[in-house]
Amino acid sequence: MDLLYPVLRTVLICLVGFGIAYQGRRMGYTIFNLYGRFNRLQFFILFMGLMGLFYAVDVIEARLFDYIVTLPAYWATRILIGLLQALLFPLGCVLFTRRIHDIGFNGWAGILWASIIIFINTYIAVSPLNYLLDLFVWIIGFLFWVLPGQPEPNKYGYPPFMHQEPLHSQEHFEPQPPTPAEQEVRKKVRKRRKKR
Repeated sequence: MDLLYPVLRTVLICLVGFGIAYQGRRMGYTIFNLYGRFNRLQFFILFMGLMGLFYAVDVIEARLFDYIVTLPAYWATRILIGLLQALLFPLGCVLFTRRIHDIGFNGWAGILWASIIIFINTYIAVSPLNYLLDLFVWIIGFLFWVLPGQPEPNKYGYPPFMHQEPLHSQEHFEPQPPTPAEQEVRKKVRKRRKKR
Protein backbone atom coordinates (compact mmCIF):
# COMPACT_ATOMS: atom_id res chain seq x y z
CA MET A 1 0.00 0.00 0.00
CA ASP A 2 2.96 2.26 0.64
CA LEU A 3 3.96 1.96 -3.01
CA LEU A 4 0.46 2.04 -4.52
CA TYR A 5 -0.17 5.75 -3.82
CA PRO A 6 3.02 7.00 -5.56
CA VAL A 7 2.39 4.70 -8.53
CA LEU A 8 -1.20 5.94 -8.97
CA ARG A 9 -0.08 9.53 -8.46
CA THR A 10 2.63 9.06 -11.10
CA VAL A 11 0.11 7.62 -13.57
CA LEU A 12 -2.22 10.57 -12.96
CA ILE A 13 0.60 13.12 -13.35
CA CYS A 14 1.76 11.44 -16.58
CA LEU A 15 -1.78 11.41 -18.01
CA VAL A 16 -2.20 15.11 -17.22
CA GLY A 17 1.24 15.72 -18.76
CA PHE A 18 0.22 13.87 -21.92
CA GLY A 19 -2.90 16.05 -22.06
CA ILE A 20 -0.77 19.19 -21.75
CA ALA A 21 1.55 17.94 -24.50
CA TYR A 22 -1.40 17.06 -26.74
CA GLN A 23 -2.93 20.52 -26.33
CA GLY A 24 0.44 22.15 -26.87
CA ARG A 25 0.98 20.27 -30.12
CA ARG A 26 -2.54 21.12 -31.29
CA MET A 27 -1.82 24.78 -30.63
CA GLY A 28 1.40 24.54 -32.64
CA TYR A 29 4.04 24.76 -29.91
CA THR A 30 7.12 22.99 -31.26
CA ILE A 31 8.54 22.42 -27.77
CA PHE A 32 6.20 19.41 -27.48
CA ASN A 33 7.34 17.85 -30.77
CA LEU A 34 8.90 14.43 -30.18
CA TYR A 35 10.33 14.19 -33.68
CA GLY A 36 13.96 15.18 -34.13
CA ARG A 37 17.28 14.74 -32.41
CA PHE A 38 19.35 16.33 -29.63
CA ASN A 39 23.12 16.04 -29.63
CA ARG A 40 25.15 15.63 -26.45
CA LEU A 41 25.66 19.34 -25.79
CA GLN A 42 21.98 20.16 -26.23
CA PHE A 43 21.05 17.22 -24.01
CA PHE A 44 23.51 18.25 -21.28
CA ILE A 45 22.25 21.83 -21.14
CA LEU A 46 18.57 20.84 -21.20
CA PHE A 47 19.06 17.97 -18.72
CA MET A 48 20.70 20.34 -16.22
CA GLY A 49 17.85 22.80 -16.70
CA LEU A 50 15.21 20.10 -16.26
CA MET A 51 16.87 18.74 -13.12
CA GLY A 52 17.07 22.31 -11.80
CA LEU A 53 13.33 22.71 -12.37
CA PHE A 54 12.60 19.41 -10.59
CA TYR A 55 14.77 20.58 -7.68
CA ALA A 56 12.86 23.89 -7.58
CA VAL A 57 9.56 21.98 -7.41
CA ASP A 58 10.96 19.89 -4.53
CA VAL A 59 12.02 23.04 -2.68
CA ILE A 60 8.58 24.61 -3.21
CA GLU A 61 6.95 21.42 -1.93
CA ALA A 62 9.15 21.35 1.19
CA ARG A 63 8.47 25.03 1.94
CA LEU A 64 4.71 24.67 1.48
CA PHE A 65 4.55 21.57 3.69
CA ASP A 66 6.15 23.59 6.51
CA TYR A 67 3.04 25.82 6.67
CA ILE A 68 0.29 23.21 6.34
CA VAL A 69 -2.09 23.03 9.31
CA THR A 70 -5.34 21.84 7.71
CA LEU A 71 -6.32 18.95 5.49
CA PRO A 72 -7.57 21.16 2.60
CA ALA A 73 -4.22 22.95 2.57
CA TYR A 74 -2.47 19.58 2.37
CA TRP A 75 -4.49 18.46 -0.65
CA ALA A 76 -4.21 21.87 -2.34
CA THR A 77 -0.43 21.61 -1.97
CA ARG A 78 -0.47 18.07 -3.37
CA ILE A 79 -2.53 19.21 -6.37
CA LEU A 80 -0.27 22.23 -7.00
CA ILE A 81 2.90 20.11 -6.88
CA GLY A 82 1.26 17.50 -9.11
CA LEU A 83 0.40 20.16 -11.69
CA LEU A 84 3.94 21.52 -11.62
CA GLN A 85 5.31 18.02 -12.17
CA ALA A 86 2.76 17.46 -14.94
CA LEU A 87 4.13 20.57 -16.67
CA LEU A 88 7.66 19.16 -16.46
CA PHE A 89 6.71 15.67 -17.68
CA PRO A 90 6.28 16.57 -21.39
CA LEU A 91 9.60 18.41 -21.31
CA GLY A 92 11.29 15.28 -19.95
CA CYS A 93 9.61 13.17 -22.63
CA VAL A 94 10.88 15.46 -25.38
CA LEU A 95 14.38 15.64 -23.90
CA PHE A 96 14.94 11.91 -23.52
CA THR A 97 13.06 10.88 -26.67
CA ARG A 98 15.05 13.19 -28.91
CA ARG A 99 18.33 12.10 -27.31
CA ILE A 100 17.45 8.44 -27.85
CA HIS A 101 16.56 9.28 -31.46
CA ASP A 102 20.05 10.76 -31.88
CA ILE A 103 21.57 7.50 -30.60
CA GLY A 104 19.43 5.65 -33.16
CA PHE A 105 16.80 3.88 -31.07
CA ASN A 106 13.04 4.14 -30.71
CA GLY A 107 11.87 6.97 -28.46
CA TRP A 108 9.44 4.97 -26.30
CA ALA A 109 12.25 4.37 -23.84
CA GLY A 110 12.52 8.15 -23.38
CA ILE A 111 8.85 8.39 -22.43
CA LEU A 112 9.28 5.48 -20.02
CA TRP A 113 12.35 7.10 -18.46
CA ALA A 114 10.51 10.42 -18.04
CA SER A 115 7.73 8.49 -16.25
CA ILE A 116 10.30 6.86 -13.95
CA ILE A 117 11.73 10.29 -13.10
CA ILE A 118 8.23 11.49 -12.18
CA PHE A 119 7.80 8.41 -9.97
CA ILE A 120 11.12 9.04 -8.24
CA ASN A 121 10.11 12.66 -7.58
CA THR A 122 6.72 11.65 -6.15
CA TYR A 123 7.99 8.73 -4.05
CA ILE A 124 8.85 9.85 -0.54
CA ALA A 125 10.87 7.25 1.30
CA VAL A 126 13.58 7.28 3.93
CA SER A 127 16.42 9.67 3.12
CA PRO A 128 19.10 7.14 2.07
CA LEU A 129 16.73 5.57 -0.46
CA ASN A 130 15.76 8.98 -1.83
CA TYR A 131 19.44 9.84 -2.29
CA LEU A 132 20.05 6.53 -4.09
CA LEU A 133 17.09 7.13 -6.41
CA ASP A 134 18.33 10.65 -7.20
CA LEU A 135 21.81 9.25 -7.84
CA PHE A 136 20.24 6.69 -10.20
CA VAL A 137 18.61 9.49 -12.22
CA TRP A 138 21.92 11.36 -12.48
CA ILE A 139 23.82 8.21 -13.53
CA ILE A 140 21.34 7.45 -16.31
CA GLY A 141 21.45 11.10 -17.40
CA PHE A 142 25.25 10.87 -17.49
CA LEU A 143 25.02 7.74 -19.66
CA PHE A 144 22.68 9.50 -22.09
CA TRP A 145 25.18 12.36 -22.22
CA VAL A 146 28.21 10.11 -22.82
CA LEU A 147 26.70 7.86 -25.51
CA PRO A 148 27.62 9.22 -28.95
CA GLY A 149 24.93 10.01 -31.46
CA GLN A 150 24.88 8.83 -35.04
CA PRO A 151 26.84 11.25 -37.25
CA GLU A 152 24.75 10.50 -40.34
CA PRO A 153 21.03 11.08 -40.87
CA ASN A 154 18.82 8.32 -39.53
CA LYS A 155 15.08 7.66 -39.69
CA TYR A 156 14.48 10.31 -36.99
CA GLY A 157 16.04 13.14 -38.97
CA TYR A 158 19.31 14.87 -39.59
CA PRO A 159 21.88 15.30 -36.83
CA PRO A 160 21.60 18.61 -35.00
CA PHE A 161 23.58 21.45 -36.61
CA MET A 162 24.00 19.52 -39.88
CA HIS A 163 23.03 21.25 -43.09
CA GLN A 164 20.37 19.22 -44.78
CA GLU A 165 21.90 19.86 -48.19
CA PRO A 166 25.31 21.25 -49.06
CA LEU A 167 25.11 24.91 -50.04
CA HIS A 168 26.79 24.42 -53.44
CA SER A 169 24.23 21.84 -54.61
CA GLN A 170 21.12 23.85 -53.84
CA GLU A 171 19.26 24.79 -56.96
CA HIS A 172 16.55 27.34 -57.37
CA PHE A 173 13.26 25.56 -56.73
CA GLU A 174 10.19 26.63 -58.64
CA PRO A 175 6.91 25.39 -57.17
CA GLN A 176 4.64 23.65 -59.64
CA PRO A 177 0.95 24.55 -59.80
CA PRO A 178 -1.24 21.93 -58.14
CA THR A 179 -2.90 19.32 -60.29
CA PRO A 180 -6.71 19.25 -60.55
CA ALA A 181 -6.84 16.25 -58.18
CA GLU A 182 -4.74 18.12 -55.59
CA GLN A 183 -7.01 21.17 -55.96
CA GLU A 184 -10.07 19.01 -55.22
CA VAL A 185 -8.44 17.57 -52.11
CA ARG A 186 -7.51 21.05 -50.91
CA LYS A 187 -11.10 22.25 -51.41
CA LYS A 188 -12.43 19.33 -49.35
CA VAL A 189 -9.96 20.06 -46.57
CA ARG A 190 -10.93 23.75 -46.53
CA LYS A 191 -14.63 22.82 -46.30
CA ARG A 192 -13.95 20.51 -43.35
CA ARG A 193 -11.98 23.21 -41.57
CA LYS A 194 -14.79 25.74 -42.07
CA LYS A 195 -17.29 23.35 -40.47
CA ARG A 196 -15.31 23.25 -37.20
